[in-house]
Amino acid sequence: MAWLKDALLDIIILLFILSYVISANSIIQIVLWVYTALLLLSKILAFFMPSLQQRANKTEVPPYFYHVVYALTVGLFIFGSYYYFAGVWSLIWLASIYQYATSNKK
Repeated sequence: MAWLKDALLDIIILLFILSYVISANSIIQIVLWVYTALLLLSKILAFFMPSLQQRANKTEVPPYFYHVVYALTVGLFIFGSYYYFAGVWSLIWLASIYQYATSNKK
């Protein structure tokens, strides 16, 4: 359970997403767009910069945790009818699956 410290930001973002779906607050929306864009950019850069992927693999957080977080995130956005967010987070999730699969082959 020591890995929960490493996953704290992901849990906080998931709570932000839940509060946005419930309240549709414009400030939370801006925070989510910025975080989503930065996360997508980091996933794309990890394809071209292996050092970023190696740094991401050093965490003790089990991979299934991220899949659960991404599934809940996409599900919440679809439930709230925020399809743009759901689409971008689906891309983030697919990039994570691909990166995890390729890193395990090596």
